[in-house]
Amino acid sequence: MQIILILLSLYSPRLSPMVLTRPLTPAIQPLYQEFELEPIDVLHYDLSITIDRENETIDASAQVTFVPTEENLTDFRLYLKDLTVSQVTGVSSFSQSEDSLFITLPSPASTSDTIELVIDYAGAPPSEQWGGFHFHPYVTYHMGVGFVSDPSMGKYMFPCHDRPSDKASFDFHITVPDTLYAVANGDSSGVTDNSDGTLTYHWTLEQEMSTYLAAISVADYAVLHDSTDSRISYYVYSWDVEDALGSFANVDLMMAHFEDVYSPYPWDCKFSYVQTPIGDMEHLSQVYHIASAVNGNTNYDWLLAHELSHHWWGNCVTERYWTEVWLSESFATYSEAIWMESYGQSEYIDYITNNIMKPYLNSGELFPIVGAETPSELWSSTTYQKGASVLHMLRQIVGDTAFFAGYAAYFDNHSYSTALTTDFIYYIESQYGDELDWFFDQWVYGEGYPIYDIQTDWVQQGSDWQLTIGIDQTQTVSTFFTMPVEFLVQGAGSDSVITFLNDSFDQEETFILPFEPVSIVFDPGTKILTSSFLGVDEQTNPPLGGVGTMYLGPNPATSNSTINWLGTENMVLEIKIYDLSGRIVQKQILGSSERHLNLSGIPAGTYLVDAVAPGNVRQTARLVLLPSI
Repeated sequence: MQIILILLSLYSPRLSPMVLTRPLTPAIQPLYQEFELEPIDVLHYDLSITIDRENETIDASAQVTFVPTEENLTDFRLYLKDLTVSQVTGVSSFSQSEDSLFITLPSPASTSDTIELVIDYAGAPPSEQWGGFHFHPYVTYHMGVGFVSDPSMGKYMFPCHDRPSDKASFDFHITVPDTLYAVANGDSSGVTDNSDGTLTYHWTLEQEMSTYLAAISVADYAVLHDSTDSRISYYVYSWDVEDALGSFANVDLMMAHFEDVYSPYPWDCKFSYVQTPIGDMEHLSQVYHIASAVNGNTNYDWLLAHELSHHWWGNCVTERYWTEVWLSESFATYSEAIWMESYGQSEYIDYITNNIMKPYLNSGELFPIVGAETPSELWSSTTYQKGASVLHMLRQIVGDTAFFAGYAAYFDNHSYSTALTTDFIYYIESQYGDELDWFFDQWVYGEGYPIYDIQTDWVQQGSDWQLTIGIDQTQTVSTFFTMPVEFLVQGAGSDSVITFLNDSFDQEETFILPFEPVSIVFDPGTKILTSSFLGVDEQTNPPLGGVGTMYLGPNPATSNSTINWLGTENMVLEIKIYDLSGRIVQKQILGSSERHLNLSGIPAGTYLVDAVAPGNVRQTARLVLLPSI
């Protein structure tokens, strides 16, 4: 095939020097203030937790070792929710209020002091629909993140400085009935038989992690070891061993692929998947994997890849604030496509198009990636699929060499620590050699996506043909998207690829071709997130008047899921569930008091749930449906 590549100037002058000083937007500032850090740096948590499954309680002790981050520290706060503290050694006084444990030291401490507290506490640990501490009929487990105003849920299990930016090492001593197996972060440091019908499992994590990654799970687990990679294990229900052998068949290949693309596995401890009733969650070294996805086949490799990749993006390089969670979730979602790329370029593009771009475009979400104001916006299609689309587009702009070199520099400089979006921008720009504010301002800090109106015309001029391309953007959001656009011009015997910068409304460009065009294909390589040529209707901004973003939970789901849509609580909803081919597989009417989707009879797969409230208020969310247990 003959390729004629026509490039116009695409980029602005080079940075000199390269300094980023992007301020917080007004929408972001309240969340940063709400999640203000305490003046301490916790170094280590040593947790002893006895689980009483019959009464659904725990009896626990936490040894917390920390250093002050300011001089003359006397008062500070740890977080602990709905669990009662009976004693704190090494303090002058303590008190509890809501989710806070307020502590007063006996004398002012300096930044050179290392302080150790022992906190005894007990009670019925709380849970939310997703996160927190759960007593299931055959599994007891803690999930470290929840979709609430403060997503950090370490406090649902132990007293902690419960912020993503405060990382510490851990020891876990978990006492359970001797018929059960307890799993926690890190590596096993042995099991003690207490000679009273209980066992105490000791797990140690020497490297530091954020509190939201801390977790324990207790069940009648069978322990499987990967036959290829000795670092990898699987903790599965004893009755699901055979299915597990099929469902985890490609994990060693995923690990090898991510190590090849990103860096060697960054943790000294083992890696495992742990079967739990709901999931998935990237707890460090022991990813929770939803039980119904352990089904004997590899249909959910994308989900395994997503969570494994968090051990680079999120667990090792961690968002400093929850408002920057795209640095974790978008990177992990894009890693799904990186895994598919191991099968070939066409598989990569197909996954980007159908599993990342289309679900976002059907979501109805138009808010910025950085600038979320509610939990449902933080964990949304914008954070997952739009952010992944942005990384895909960025790679097309800067090229593979600069893209992956920027990834590597960002990882090397922020591993085992925290990062902001501006850090990622800096390292990508450093490797690319030019500024990219124009790209990030519109795609990360701006709203929505472009919708293109394109006109083409060609006339013969001697032995050549003059092609005129008119392009306009018609999206309802205020953001204009400056992007290089690509057209495949197909002729009877020749093809050409034309690329130019779309940087204005009502733009018109003219090109001379040595053959007569037969057809013009916009964006043949799927390099731009746009609904114009993906078979997706244009979405409009969610209506005002207190209506928030709709999300589904649990998601992935099995037999049912609940619609959470702030502002529509007293409205009747018309529901249509589509498969990814656009076929309606189910219709439902949900009353104001019942928001549970009945998913019985729908095959496992990925679907779009379209909900319409009175006044034609509409939103769409992606739902992953797993096989029933």
